[in-house]
Amino acid sequence: MKKITWRKFNMVLIGNLLIGIAVALLRISVLGTDPYSTLNLGISGFLGISFGIYQLIFNPLLLGVVFLYYRSLIGIGTIVNMVGIGFISDFIVFGYSFVFDDMSTLVIRIATMAIAVVFASLGVALYITPNLGMSPYDALAFVVEKVSNYKIPFPIARIMTDILCVAIGFSFGAIVGIATVIFAFCTGPFIQFFRKRVAEPMLAHENPPVVTPEPAHKGTI
Repeated sequence: MKKITWRKFNMVLIGNLLIGIAVALLRISVLGTDPYSTLNLGISGFLGISFGIYQLIFNPLLLGVVFLYYRSLIGIGTIVNMVGIGFISDFIVFGYSFVFDDMSTLVIRIATMAIAVVFASLGVALYITPNLGMSPYDALAFVVEKVSNYKIPFPIARIMTDILCVAIGFSFGAIVGIATVIFAFCTGPFIQFFRKRVAEPMLAHENPPVVTPEPAHKGTI
């Protein structure tokens, strides 16, 4: 069983909060969203239901697939991500639209998108590093890799799922823009940077290196 500590749990919560904020900022910037959000925004808009409600309905379907083929990727982080991201995003977008007018200046929109990329990359690094479970969509590429008997490597599987999500979301009216391309191809290095510089150092004291004790006396017999 995966060991849960307060530090790990808080990292999962903060990470998913940052991801939710990032998705909201992407929606506000109107420059596209990450591939999975593109899918969900397209279908939820077509059905006339909120982004959060749709994700709450659709994520369990993906979770069932992951449970069948790769259940070790499921944990408390999976539940937090499934339930939290959509509603956090909806809450922020609603608050923004209630207080401010539409964002029309391109420079501000690009700056908002850039902040979203940083928040999302840091958020993903924080929530996956404790190894307490990942979102059903993030796990889906691992499932494809496993089901294909590793003939389809993870990077290819992830590109396949991302392209499929973008295509379906676009066909249902979701906005596809520069942010969609950035998230599909460029966020990996940012996530890795934040894992090495932020997330892993936060857990360093919980996983101290094993030191082999020196013998009490050294010398030849």
